[in-house]
Amino acid sequence: MIYQFGAGTACFLYPTPNAGTSRASQAFWQVDDVEREVAELKARGVVFEAYDMPGVKMQNSIAAGGGAKTAWFKDSEGNILAVSQRL
Repeated sequence: MIYQFGAGTACFLYPTPNAGTSRASQAFWQVDDVEREVAELKARGVVFEAYDMPGVKMQNSIAAGGGAKTAWFKDSEGNILAVSQRL
C-alpha cells in the first residue's frame, strides 16, 4: 500500500512476518519542535524509548546530539519510529 502525502512525499507499507524485529529505526518524522511533539504524543499515551548512546544526552525522552534532537517510540508491531528536529 502506498500512502501519498503533500509536497511529493509518500510512504510504502507492506505486510511481513518480520515486523518488529529490526533494531534500527524504520521511519523518522522531521518536526519543528520535538519537545511539543513528544508532549502531545505522551498525552495520547505514546511511550518513548530510552537509549544509552555515547556522546548523546537523554532528557525527558529526547536525545540531543549529532545536530538533532530525537525521540524514539514503537508502533503496535514493535517497529522503532522517531520524531526528530534538526538543530
